[in-house]
Amino acid sequence: MTKKTDALLRHLASRPGHDEVKADFRELLVAEFGVELGALEFERRVPEVRGRLDALIGRTVFEAKSDLAREWPDVARKMPDYLADREREEGEKFVGLASDGLKWAAFELAGGALEKIKETQLDPERAEEFLAWLDGVVALKSSLPPDPLTIRAELGRDSLAFRRADAELAELWTRLKADPAVYLKRQLWAELLKLVYGREVENEELWRQHTFLVVVAKCVALAVMGLREDDPKRLLSGDAFVAAGINGAVESDFFDWVVADKAGEALLRRIMTHVRRFRLAEVHSDILKILYESLIDRDERHGLGEYYTPDWLAAKVVKVAVSAPLEQRVLDPACGSGTFLFHAIRLFLAEAEDAGLDAKQRAVEISQHIAGMDIHPVATIIARVTYLLALAPALAQRAGPIYVPVYLGDAMQLSISQLLAGKELTIRVPPPRAGDGQSGEKDANGREQLDFPDTFCRDPALFDKAVERMRTGSEQGMTREQIEKALYRITEQHYRADVTDEQQLAIRDLGKTYVTFDKLRREGRDSVWAYVARNLSRPLAYSAAGGWAHVVVGNPPWVAYRHMSQDLQKRFKELAKGARVHVGGKFGTQSDLCALFTVRAVSLYLRSGGRIAFVLPMAVLSRGQFEPLRRGSFDPACIQWDEAWAMNDDVQPLFPVPSCVLLGRRRATSRAVPDEVRLYSGALPMRDAPEALVDRMIAEGTFSVVEKAPRPVEGVFTGGSAYRSSFRQGATLVPRMLCFVERKQMGRLGHDLSAPAVMSRRSSQEKKPWKDLPGVEGKVEIDFLRPVLLGESILPYRIWAPLEAVIPVDEKGAVLDADAALNRSLDGLNGWMRRAEKVWNDHAESGEMTLTGRWNYHNELGAQFPIAKLRVVYAASGTIPAASILVDPAAVIEHKLYWSAPASGGEARYLTAILNSEMTRSRMEKWQSRGQWGARDFDKVIFNLPIPRYDAKNETHAALAKAAAGAEKIAAAVALPEGVKFQRARKLVREALLEADVAQDIDALVARLLDS
Repeated sequence: MTKKTDALLRHLASRPGHDEVKADFRELLVAEFGVELGALEFERRVPEVRGRLDALIGRTVFEAKSDLAREWPDVARKMPDYLADREREEGEKFVGLASDGLKWAAFELAGGALEKIKETQLDPERAEEFLAWLDGVVALKSSLPPDPLTIRAELGRDSLAFRRADAELAELWTRLKADPAVYLKRQLWAELLKLVYGREVENEELWRQHTFLVVVAKCVALAVMGLREDDPKRLLSGDAFVAAGINGAVESDFFDWVVADKAGEALLRRIMTHVRRFRLAEVHSDILKILYESLIDRDERHGLGEYYTPDWLAAKVVKVAVSAPLEQRVLDPACGSGTFLFHAIRLFLAEAEDAGLDAKQRAVEISQHIAGMDIHPVATIIARVTYLLALAPALAQRAGPIYVPVYLGDAMQLSISQLLAGKELTIRVPPPRAGDGQSGEKDANGREQLDFPDTFCRDPALFDKAVERMRTGSEQGMTREQIEKALYRITEQHYRADVTDEQQLAIRDLGKTYVTFDKLRREGRDSVWAYVARNLSRPLAYSAAGGWAHVVVGNPPWVAYRHMSQDLQKRFKELAKGARVHVGGKFGTQSDLCALFTVRAVSLYLRSGGRIAFVLPMAVLSRGQFEPLRRGSFDPACIQWDEAWAMNDDVQPLFPVPSCVLLGRRRATSRAVPDEVRLYSGALPMRDAPEALVDRMIAEGTFSVVEKAPRPVEGVFTGGSAYRSSFRQGATLVPRMLCFVERKQMGRLGHDLSAPAVMSRRSSQEKKPWKDLPGVEGKVEIDFLRPVLLGESILPYRIWAPLEAVIPVDEKGAVLDADAALNRSLDGLNGWMRRAEKVWNDHAESGEMTLTGRWNYHNELGAQFPIAKLRVVYAASGTIPAASILVDPAAVIEHKLYWSAPASGGEARYLTAILNSEMTRSRMEKWQSRGQWGARDFDKVIFNLPIPRYDAKNETHAALAKAAAGAEKIAAAVALPEGVKFQRARKLVREALLEADVAQDIDALVARLLDS
């Protein structure tokens, strides 16, 4: 950016007035965007609308204002007419842009009405962001840098290109989804994502986002190769790449449905033109993950454990793990967008240059040494393009055709059946929609399936030949007998040997599969089976003969057991027990897919003595659910862990939780994770910082690396304080909209005090599916409406803002479902519970667990009754502790709190003094789990400290109780503004305690207590 541009932006940001805004805008277009004055048209008369538009630049109408907010009615009145006039005359879509220099807004016509599509405020200190935003609106630059800022501005979620494409894709899908072949692709996409997310995925917005991503990725691949393919169908099918000798980079898949319509072809051509504006020869990193993270909602990515690894970290992992790039075969079994593949390829190329490897052979050698797979259909396609981007320096000189070895594959092999004779790949066929089915033959689960024996799967070349022959045979009308004879000849010719008994059995199995394969084609649902089968068979090939890889690298999915679907939980538990990585009991719901994935990746794909390097959550180094993984002793393979890296929570931006890297080898015997780690800490200027920048920051001392730092302390769950067993967690009252309520407004008639009318209390914090469902309403007997304390209800030494909820528990602790309420003639409670239970049964993912079973899990609700007159409660998580005495005999405690019933007021105050103390927090910090903002969970970690039982005769104990009594009075006197958030309320109370020197006195007493 020039000094002139900087001066123009600063002047514009001052809102200099209509004429100067117009003049500055013209100068900005010339100085920064290189627009010729002849291409700008100012003060164009529009007789039809009796006005003059301020400027016309390409397909953008610009209106300057002195104060955009004040003159908004003028924009709303004139801009639709200006746009309609231009679109009528030119026959193309136009964009409207209005600004007073400081505020900028972009519009388009939608159904004849003006629709605001983008807006921003000019900040001269962040000029590059504004210039990228502006170019995304007017699309003036013909050459764009492929940096994160520009990619997000031009193609991301808020870009004009995506908004327009998304609207057109929505219209296309409405027209095309009735086609059986098109609809099948959507079904298969959803089936794969169910494996990935662990739940059903019925999200049309995500389907369109994925389609856009894939189209952009394929256009990027075309541009990287320098291919000028203008036929959208040939682009999506990969014909142009095959003709250029690049196989496996692009092929027909789920997302080429978009070109089944002429409007889709036109859309694809516009996207191709837009992508060609980027200077893709300059790419030095995995750029498509930036686009993915911009487009896909964070909640969706969280369900997938899908947080892609920054370039600097991936580059360092690859350099350490891959010691002989020209000799070792490298596999990333969860390759995501291909970041690790990118750096493995670039490492190979650097080594090939130093070793003098013939330039003509480099691309072919790389394709035989570096491979990846991922179960996510979009990630796979993006990774293939990333592979090409990394390979670009070697492509021009390659001696012959190459194959891009990145596959849509289930690395966990959850779709592989273990049979007596070996393994078999099973692909479930989604059923047709009602009325479309043409066969009554189903398997035991009511679904058709395609089975492919391991005999063919473990030999990719043979498998591809067999599947292709089945496809062409179906088109030629061949019978099962004829196809089996053809497969017999193919097998004989492939191995140049007689067909074995095992191969003959496998050919018969494929003959059975062919019958279903052929039927699907005749039903019009055959278009992607060859693609699906070829890709899903590759994990079996890479796991054959003791494993293909010398090095396995990557970042496996981080998905907690509690977030998995019931089917995935069952399969996970089976496999984890078999591999000896399973943990149960209190750690059961915290078990994570990444642990099992790590063990299976080693046992399936890594050769004996091979190296593994995985990016994992920091919890792997210390938390109980990962204790078997840390040991390294598994079945059928063991790992000797060589080293570990830890990324402190101050390494930001990185992942939503702190992370680590484990490096080890497959061996016959195990070795636990070392007690010392390489510790990274410091703030980075961007999440995807390049390795060179991080290295420079390390040299400058602004980012630190400490060798031989102590490994994070492992959790302690026994011993410590005798109070450990005295406290228990509150009840898990979720989903909240089924139990938390607010009183209905009853007008002049008022409430029935014995059974008030209530309705679900709604919150912006609700998650799917509950946030999309209507609430429950009804009258409930007053005995079952109780105040409930949440985590945010507790301030230091003070109870604050409880909520009301339907608590179906009698005074003795019996938990009542709808039927039990009916048996007791509790009509109100029966009605509420019956409606709530129906919502739960229709939408919960927890299998056989009932609603009351969820609320009373481990008797966390029933155990609170009869309610004690005196209780101590403390928050289970937070950045600072919060504990208080509770004397409400009606209040129920929710799971974000722990509670105990002390024997006396003195003991209660003694405990609250300790629980609220900063001294206590600092001493237990080393045991806490850590999140994005540091140590976060208290739970029972505090009781690792040697807190003795209260003794009224002990001087220190009595002093703590007395100090807590004083703290209660100070806390009660703190004025809390209406609507204040609980974090701020806690801070205000703590500040008052510090100002009165009470907090300091308590800290000193706690230190004396613990040190004694």
